[in-house]
Amino acid sequence: MRGSNAVLILMIVAVSCLGLIGCKDGVPQSDLDQFILRMNDLDSATQADSLRTIAAEGMPRAAYATYMTGNNFYVVAGDSARALGWGSTQANAMLDSAEVYFNAAVAMDSSFVEALVNLGSLWDDRSEQLSSREDRDEKVAQAEFFYQLALKAAPLDEKARCNLGSLYLRQRRTMDAKAEFQKVLDNNPRSSLAHYNMAIMFAEAKIYREAIAEWELAVKNDLDGDIGELSRDNIDIVKDLMKTQVPHDSKKKI
Repeated sequence: MRGSNAVLILMIVAVSCLGLIGCKDGVPQSDLDQFILRMNDLDSATQADSLRTIAAEGMPRAAYATYMTGNNFYVVAGDSARALGWGSTQANAMLDSAEVYFNAAVAMDSSFVEALVNLGSLWDDRSEQLSSREDRDEKVAQAEFFYQLALKAAPLDEKARCNLGSLYLRQRRTMDAKAEFQKVLDNNPRSSLAHYNMAIMFAEAKIYREAIAEWELAVKNDLDGDIGELSRDNIDIVKDLMKTQVPHDSKKKI
């Protein structure tokens, strides 16, 4: 693997965004956000017991608890994948468990956007497993299906639209990806997530100055958040990369 390709792969890892508080700008506002914050204040054993109890109660808290249980499995799946890859037995088992809970949450509430986004992301991750082209294409189609369902329920949802754009970008559907990121920015010019993804698109095309400009906007709009931190790291990486390459990006366009 050549150095520049490795750099870009490292940046792309963080593009997709789960339906979690850490992916949102500013303080949590929704009832779901507040529920997750309260649950995260508990130790793991107490949280697990509380989620099981609440999942048997009435709506909407039952759906929230079911969804959060799925998130917990998904986090473990991600940890396993970082160590062993998405094709590992452990990562697959955790993905399967996460899928069960996300589907259960959607069964309780068909417009549960966060659960739909995470189902899309889950199938997106499965498409990274080693398999036939036909199998990977089917998994990508499933990911797009759930992102589109999320957008049908909430057309302005930034996570769903940015994840969909990220999926298009990995398919080399650059203009489709750009259109999705731009739709988010048209509605919310301060979206750090959209600026971050737009930067990835430019970096993939080796249009580094524009990528840096987009990451700087992401930092500006998410100074103390994960997206801002990732953007600062990527700015440093790309600036170092630019020092070793002859600049041609001023003539490129997307």
